[in-house]
Formats: sequence, C-alpha cells, structure tokens
Amino acid sequence: LTHCAVLAFGLLAAAEQPRVSIGGYTPGQWTPSGRADPSAKLELLFMIKQTNVDKLEAILELVSDPRSPEYGNHLTNDEVHALVAPMDEHLFAVQRFLASYNVTGVSMTPNSDIVSAVVTVKQAEEMLGAEYHNHAHPASEHVAMRTKTFTLPSDVAAAVDVVAPTTSLPAVTKPLVYTGKSRTDDLGVSAKKLRSLYSVGSTVGKAEGNRHAVTGFLKQHFHPADLKEFWTLQMGGVDAKSPKVKQVGDGVTGLSAGVEAELDIEYINALGANIESEFWGFSGNSPDNPQNEPFIKWLQVVSNTSDKEVPLIFSTSYGEGETTTTLDTAQRTNTEFMKAGARGISLLFASGDSGAGCSSDKKFIPNWPAGSPYVTGVGGTTGVPEKAVGLASGGFCNRWGRQSWQADAVNGYLTTASGIPDQKFFNKSGRGFPDISAQATGFTVVANMIPMPGVAGTSCASPTASGVFALLNDLRLAAGKSSLGFLNPFIYQNMDKFNDITEGGNSGCDGEEGFPAAKGWDPVTGVGTPNYEKLAQAVLALP
Repeated sequence: LTHCAVLAFGLLAAAEQPRVSIGGYTPGQWTPSGRADPSAKLELLFMIKQTNVDKLEAILELVSDPRSPEYGNHLTNDEVHALVAPMDEHLFAVQRFLASYNVTGVSMTPNSDIVSAVVTVKQAEEMLGAEYHNHAHPASEHVAMRTKTFTLPSDVAAAVDVVAPTTSLPAVTKPLVYTGKSRTDDLGVSAKKLRSLYSVGSTVGKAEGNRHAVTGFLKQHFHPADLKEFWTLQMGGVDAKSPKVKQVGDGVTGLSAGVEAELDIEYINALGANIESEFWGFSGNSPDNPQNEPFIKWLQVVSNTSDKEVPLIFSTSYGEGETTTTLDTAQRTNTEFMKAGARGISLLFASGDSGAGCSSDKKFIPNWPAGSPYVTGVGGTTGVPEKAVGLASGGFCNRWGRQSWQADAVNGYLTTASGIPDQKFFNKSGRGFPDISAQATGFTVVANMIPMPGVAGTSCASPTASGVFALLNDLRLAAGKSSLGFLNPFIYQNMDKFNDITEGGNSGCDGEEGFPAAKGWDPVTGVGTPNYEKLAQAVLALP
C-alpha cells in the first residue's frame, strides 16, 4: 500500500471507531460562566501510554537508595525516554485521529509520549464531542476553559492516559498573609535567621552546572527587581550577588508580581545562594499563547529539557485535595515524576495549608501532589524552638500505599505516638506525608517593591528546604559525584541528620484534633527540619 492508501485506510478506521465517554469533571471552587469563545485557541496535550513503567520504577529505586550499588547511576534523558517509549500503534492511533480533523500533532518529548495539537475551541469540541465553558475562580482573576465530559474513538482512548485541558481544573494556591498584630509572635523570619536555624551559616554554592528552580502557575509572575530588593534588605553578610534568574515558560513575568512567586524565588535563593536559579512559569492562559493545562505543561517541558540544562531541584508550592485530580491523571503524573527522579532531579512540594483536611463525610483529606510516592513533601514549623504549625497539611494517602523506604518510620509513629486521631479519619496503610519540613510562618516577602511581613504557609517551607538541598547537591557536584535525585530513601535512612520536631500538631476535622508531632517521623513535620552541617557529612560519605 502507498502512504496515501495507508492514511486513507487510517481515516476510515478512525471514523468507524465507537466512541468512549470520559468524565472526571471536578470543578472544586471554579464556577462555570458561559460558553467559551469558539475562536479561542487551546493547546491539547495527548499523553500517550508509556511502556516499561514498572522497569522505570525499579531503576528509580536502585539509583535513589544509598544502600544500593547502583546509587547515583542516574539515567540520561534519552535513556529514560527510550525505556518508556509508547507503542507505535498508540502513536499512530493519535496521529490518525488528529489527521482526520486536519490537525497536525507535534511531538513534545524525545519519544513522543506527549503530543501537542493547537486547535480552536470549535475544533476541540468537534474532535472531542465536548462543550467548553469558561470557569471563573472566585478568589482570583483566573478564567479557564474546561468541559464536563468528552469522548474519544475507542482506539485513541486505549492509546492515551490523559488529554488536557479537558475536565480537570488547576489548583489555585496562595500563601497566607497576616497583617494585624495578632501574629506578631511569628513575624521576623529572615534569610539570616533561617541560615542560622538550619546550620547553613555563610555557605554558598560553588559547583559548576548546579541549578535550582521554582515553579509558578496561573499568573504567578516574577519581577527580578523584587529579588534584587530582597537581596539588599536580607542578604548582607552572604558572599553572593543577587542572581540573574533564567526564565522558562509562557507565564513568567506580568504587570503585577505574585506574592507566591516572589516568596518561592526569594527564599530558594536565600538558602541556596550563588547557585544558578530559574523560574519556570506557566500561566495556563497567557496573551498570544493558546490556553493549556499549566501543571502538565511544566512536566512536558521538563521532559524536553536536556540533562545539561535541566535544574537539579524544583520547588513547587502547588497542591489540592487528592481526589480533585482524576486517578488517570495522577498515575500518569507519577510516571512523569519517576522520569525526573531517574534522571537525578529532586522534586519538592509544599504539603498544603489545610491541616489534616476535612471532607464532606468527615474524614481527613490527603493532599496531592505532596503525597505522591515519587516526590518529597514539605510540611511546616513555627517558632524557635520549632514546633509543628497547625496549618500544615499532612496525613496518609488513600490512593498510594506505604512505601518501603518509610515503612519503619511511619509504623513507629502509628504504634508509639500518643494522641493519634481515631483511625476512622484516615487510611493507616497509606503513604505518609510530608517527608520533611521547614519554617512556615512569619516570612517577609518583597513583592512589587514592597516588603510584606507575616507571610505564612508551607509554600514558605518548600523553597527554604529546597535551597538547603541545592547546597547539598553543590557539595556532591564539586566532589565529582552525582546529584541527590529522588531524596526520600536518603531522607529516611538519615533521620538523625534532621532536627526532630516533637511539639505541636495540625488542625483536624469535625471536632477531632489533627495529627500530633512526635519523636521521629510524624504527618505534620516528616522526619524534621534540615541540619545542613550533619547532612553535608552524610551526602559526602555517599558514593
């Protein structure tokens, strides 16, 4: 058969395929506000099913476990993508489907496991049997176009994990800002105090090729002038200049700087000073760009960034309740996390600011992505001496089981800690999170050239901890060793290198207190806050 004959046969086959309906609409706080403009542009990302995911997970475990002879032998990006490359028939099904609507699919990763198609809303509705509506978020100015349901030909449905943006809406997270006198006891956390508290002192990065990054979504814009002003106000005595931050993505800068964005970039650099720094921003709806699903767009760009250029640590202050993301999306996202970890990239996520959480059926709500088994969740502390802060999210996942690297620590908490909530509120066999913690109240953030005291939330903790781990990476790179990569096996094998937090706890549900902090691991502060001096010795002792 000629190529034209094959294509014609393919188009006929696509037309004859029965359709599969796909749901998963979870609006959360978003409110539908009328039909989307049919001429508006969407970037549809087709996340095509991958192969050998079980082998990827096995490799991740080996290269991340300090007790393994394979520790630190990370895969290259090309090796990762060769391992999980989609089946040709799945790629063909998606491309055939797109061609049947005269739409061009563009490979967005080295192995085409993510294919992009830029279309109008009208085209998307025809292709997907969908009705896109604008959705407004009441606590922000964000508007996102989503559909309650859509359909795919059965062969395409069998070929993909996720098509986005369709039914899932992104999380909108903002740090808390206390402006009155009620929280004066927590005001005054500074770069200098954090460096002292976590035994960093005047340490700065020195290794060539080390880089860290923060992520920003949904118009969380970064202004370089704010970072420079922060440096002037807070970084005296540290032998490092305000960094020139590399900007990646479609939503980095804008008219107004976001407190979240500035918090992240200022404090990852406050601790991880003199290390190449990047801000990865994805707005989901930026001028002159088609609307997309910003979180998935970030993962796609990570996959398409070379080993020479990709940051070795990402700090992300983005999250939501576990069930607000479809299971298919969460499972595929986990694989993308594994791909990053296998390359030697560390992913740290703020655990959230809803305490243990409270569902409509009066049970605790674990958070996502901080509860993913393939990232490091960062909880929150307050005060000196440090204690667990009530806002910090943490608990036990319902979707993901306990991981081997944390089994002893978590089982120890459940059997020895006092004051644990009634087990009807949580899944005692689930993956426990967070893994570590850091200060989460009283931060001063410079945004739009104005210092704002009293900023709080685990979005303070994640960049703080990430900056410390970036310095630890620096030590290893300077010694000719690998990056730390997926951190959790190392963390749980070195619990004594962290400051154990044993006081405080998080808020609970329906009159029940949340989880108390305790000796060892607990579901508010993890194994504790980082002690750089102790951790430095530990990471240099590793192969």
